[in-house]
Amino acid sequence: MNVALVHDYLTEMGGAERVVLALTRLFPDAPLYTSVYDPKACPEFADRDVRTTFMQRLTHRKTVTKALFPLFPAAFGKLDLAGGGFDVVISSSSGFAHHVRPPANARHICYCHNPPRFLWQTDQYFRSRPTAKRLLRPALDRLRRLDCEAAGRVDSYVANSSTVAGRIKETYGRDSEIIHPPVDTSLYEVTDERSGRFLVVSRLLGYKRIDLAVEAATQSELALDVIGDGPERSRLERKAGSTVRFLGWCSDANVRHALARCTALVLPGAEDFGLTPVEAQASGRPPVAFAAGGALETVRDGETGFLFLEPTPKSLTEALQRAVTHDIAAERLVVAARRFDRSAFRTRLEHLLENEVTCIDRGVRTSDPCHG
Repeated sequence: MNVALVHDYLTEMGGAERVVLALTRLFPDAPLYTSVYDPKACPEFADRDVRTTFMQRLTHRKTVTKALFPLFPAAFGKLDLAGGGFDVVISSSSGFAHHVRPPANARHICYCHNPPRFLWQTDQYFRSRPTAKRLLRPALDRLRRLDCEAAGRVDSYVANSSTVAGRIKETYGRDSEIIHPPVDTSLYEVTDERSGRFLVVSRLLGYKRIDLAVEAATQSELALDVIGDGPERSRLERKAGSTVRFLGWCSDANVRHALARCTALVLPGAEDFGLTPVEAQASGRPPVAFAAGGALETVRDGETGFLFLEPTPKSLTEALQRAVTHDIAAERLVVAARRFDRSAFRTRLEHLLENEVTCIDRGVRTSDPCHG
């Protein structure tokens, strides 16, 4: 089977990019198409066949790329995949990668991290920017129409969680198979060393609700380290008390070191899936997560972590205090993490592709769904 991979953009290494990296390892000969590629921001793809759109000539900076969002549908629509002889095109999308147009008779599988948040979850995405939401309304309306048209051309949808499967159904009217993102659990260590500090590992974006963690730690004088960067950093630093430290970007090795030694990992927002709680479990440390989204699939309260029910500093603080007083065996946490190991991801994906091979062998047209 000749495979092509397509991803929104390679301008930072987040959870979606780690899924794409896993896909390139499963399909080492597959070219990887993307709108814009910044090799310095994503050095993990240095040895891959990365092919970009016309947007690469405009910029490769993350902030500028996102400002050019009206160009994405045309950029992916104009990608030339016709000469590659591809049987299957796998798009990795939380934006516009699913707008790609595969060759005739090729199957298009979309691994969806979430329908574009800024199009379909506007109240959440523009929570601190209501003026931008109002000014962008005409452009967003047009892009929503194009997004639905693109979704209708996808043959098979794969969701990264039950939460996202529900959003795909609600947004596009499409069913999807759930294949959770992979975590290489062998990379994470378990140790008896403790830093005595809670930990956040996240991009500092409004919808991530890092403000809840900062406020809870400040009000309760709990030690908290925040790893990550983003546009919310300066606002969060103004809110933070003396017990909160902002460490900025850290290497994967330093993140793993911090995960293994923290009191608990804090996930204060509703994530589509959320890799970091699984990474914490693989390190033998409990996550403390808001009881919504992907956390409901990775964390069982009191058994494999702790959940808080209300998005308030008070509710989060109570869960943090439970993490201090209630010990969960590291072995139990590691076993919980292994459910999402990359071997499970590979097995589920291979099963899905077997069905796609059946579709190809039957000569099912790209525009027709295949039910196995």
